[in-house]
Amino acid sequence: MEIPLNLPSKCLPYVGIDKSKLTIRPFKGKDEKLISEMSGDNFEKKFLTVLKNVVQGIEVEKLTLGDRLYITIWEAINSYSPEFTLKHTCDTCWQMSEFPVNLNDLEIIELPDTYAQPYSLKLPVSGDTVNIRLLTVEDTIKLDELSKTIGNTWLHRFAITLNMPNLNIMQKVEYLENLSTKDLAEIRVFQDKFAHGPKMELKYECPKCGGVGIMPIPFRIEMLFPYGDALTRNFGKAI
Repeated sequence: MEIPLNLPSKCLPYVGIDKSKLTIRPFKGKDEKLISEMSGDNFEKKFLTVLKNVVQGIEVEKLTLGDRLYITIWEAINSYSPEFTLKHTCDTCWQMSEFPVNLNDLEIIELPDTYAQPYSLKLPVSGDTVNIRLLTVEDTIKLDELSKTIGNTWLHRFAITLNMPNLNIMQKVEYLENLSTKDLAEIRVFQDKFAHGPKMELKYECPKCGGVGIMPIPFRIEMLFPYGDALTRNFGKAI
């Protein structure tokens, strides 16, 4: 069953995408088989294959990380269940408790209508103007492969987003190495300023002291591949 897909990026970072043709479907058994083969070493590539199976209307390699996270949470909700429990230490009493979580309650942040790529950014110290874009799924795969050979890819993560067609990736890294940290901070904060997709945090009320606060909702593989308690809690009612 194909379902219309409305991305939080509003497709503003993409070129030539017909939003009316974007669709998604819940996981099937063949997708779960691929997910069961995921590990820390192959997650990016395996999950890319899963995305290609379930999303139509866009090259999934070009998805922003915010859109990919949105699709990931959508699949967790629609392929399995929005509900699970999470252990968290209360900020008031410092006691750990289990809290019920419903992924439907996550706030979805969208890109502003005025957003356009490449984004022109003037650096405060050097006075340089750089053109920059949001990180994509394709970028994370390249960085993952690169880290296996060179180790630290901290600056590569930002270099890969710079629109400098006359420079290769290593020359872009060298450019960043010679920037002041204030200029580099402006480039770094761009990704945070235009973060979009599910805001991975929810309010909680501590069952032990009544204290309230905000707890982070980390991505866990159980969201896409429930097993153990996460599986039996939401399924098996017909058994």
